[in-house]
Amino acid sequence: MDSRQIEAYLEQIHTKDPVTGDHCNKAAGYALQLGRKLNLSREELDILEQAAVLHDLGKLKVPEDILLKPAPLTRAEYEVIKRHPVWGADLVAGSAQAGSRRMEVAQVIRYHHERFDGQGYPEGLAADAIPFLAQIVAVADAFDAMTSDRPYRPALPLPRAREVLLQERGKQFNPDLVDRFVALIA
Repeated sequence: MDSRQIEAYLEQIHTKDPVTGDHCNKAAGYALQLGRKLNLSREELDILEQAAVLHDLGKLKVPEDILLKPAPLTRAEYEVIKRHPVWGADLVAGSAQAGSRRMEVAQVIRYHHERFDGQGYPEGLAADAIPFLAQIVAVADAFDAMTSDRPYRPALPLPRAREVLLQERGKQFNPDLVDRFVALIA
């Protein structure tokens, strides 16, 4: 995917919801920090960066009254939100003729809300069945979400966010990735 296309997607996200737009950029920064710590190849880092910056692209299809709701979501609203990884992956993949790089980016986007314990979405994948780069995005995404103000709650202090990551080792997140990420932000 070329940089103009990524920028166009980011502009659409930021226009619909500036908070999500900023979050995508910050989550991508955290994901790249972790990817570098893991000594990923240049190609893997490129895929990781594109996927991380576009991980919430599917939120373009979420109605604004749900996306921008300043209160907890209902079960039905949450079910709509849970569709965003698939919608984003579909937007990036585009067509059956999409190149392999685009498909790899789309795969990371699709699976960034899977959980290490298999309780995530959209498919309930667990552990090594979750693409590794998606596991990295999951940690970066959650950390930035926790440490940023949201319409429905204030940001968590850094020590509390670290504590949550550690509590979710082996549950929501790959334990090794949590350990490495916590060491980065310590």
